[in-house]
Amino acid sequence: STRVVAWGQRRSATPPPSSRATAAPRTRSKTTKGFFSTKKKRKTWILVHADDDEEAEKTTRKSDWIMDDGKLSRREWMSRCACAMSFVVALPANNDVARAGALFDRIQSNATAGTSTLDDSSSLEYKLTHPKLFEKRVMNKSRPGPMKYPLFLLGEWEQEVSFSGYEFPSDEYIDRDTLERAATCPGFQKLSLAYLPDVGKTPAPKYRSRFVHERPGENIDDARGDVVEDRAFNLQNIFNAYLEDETAVESVDYDFSKNPNRATVTLRRGAANNAERVELFTNARESETSGKDGSFLCAETVRQVSLGYSVDYNTARVVNYDYEHVWRYQPMKDDKITPLDITKGDSMEDIRRCNFVRAQLYTIGYLQPDDAMRATARVNQAGMAPIPSLFDAGTAAYAPAVIYAHDVFMERVGCAP
Repeated sequence: STRVVAWGQRRSATPPPSSRATAAPRTRSKTTKGFFSTKKKRKTWILVHADDDEEAEKTTRKSDWIMDDGKLSRREWMSRCACAMSFVVALPANNDVARAGALFDRIQSNATAGTSTLDDSSSLEYKLTHPKLFEKRVMNKSRPGPMKYPLFLLGEWEQEVSFSGYEFPSDEYIDRDTLERAATCPGFQKLSLAYLPDVGKTPAPKYRSRFVHERPGENIDDARGDVVEDRAFNLQNIFNAYLEDETAVESVDYDFSKNPNRATVTLRRGAANNAERVELFTNARESETSGKDGSFLCAETVRQVSLGYSVDYNTARVVNYDYEHVWRYQPMKDDKITPLDITKGDSMEDIRRCNFVRAQLYTIGYLQPDDAMRATARVNQAGMAPIPSLFDAGTAAYAPAVIYAHDVFMERVGCAP
């Protein structure tokens, strides 16, 4: 019997030991070069597991990623480029097709990732209880817009952030001892997380935050549009509070009306050792309302580039960090204990005008590809030197390396708008 397996599709099981894995192009052309067939009409490989080579040549299967004219689609081209950059494009030496295909499946799913769906397994609430489901996103369908917040967050707040714990959810791929020495893991050094510049800082820092209308007017009655974060105001206060210096931030360059996905924080010279300028690029956003308690959940996937001083002449120190923030906001009654919930008889007006909000902030940190490669090296049973695992490195580069949890208590400053 013949079984055809195409790249990008999940395998139910590895081929039997007696089968021979042969790679054949879509056509009968036997002249091939590189990863694709030289035949212009059909540029794709299929993997055929058969007991007879002649029968394998007659077996064909149409690829979902090839257009009618035989050319590679844009998604196929971008996905394979991402594979090459993530050290997962190499064919396995032991012909472990199932594991190789799983890595390509991850690239394909990231290429189509966008906002959260109503499916329970992909919701933020479900992922928080199953943290291994978080994955670093490589590409998205479109550029994300600004996050839209509920009305009860409109206004200015006094925030107190307390560290509540951490977790290493990917121990089966990432060696714990090696990970703890990875300086580029988000949160391990100061200023490696823009919204948490010093993870675990005690006493808990306090600072002001603000949420405003998308189109603010001259007075509160003229304001229109959805509720958005005043990111420039918030980032300046966060950095100053964690660095314990009211003049630490020199400027914050952010304009959500032009580009809601980029912010630049410039620090005063000498204010911090690890960075002089922080560039933030938001690659994805999603939000949802919990069906259990009516709380609001939102998430942002961020690439942070920190630039600072270097020991090399005329060369800046540049460090990249990839992480994801997940917030859960729950409006509270004036007793600061009982949550407001419309399903339990609380009115929308009471929720909108609440004076207290309790929130949880979860931060999922991801490794860079080179750190992921080093973190997969383990001492084998023979006592030989640790050898990195190619396939574990491809998985570790997308898996959550560390998760931090913080409790946030918010008290409204002034009257509700």
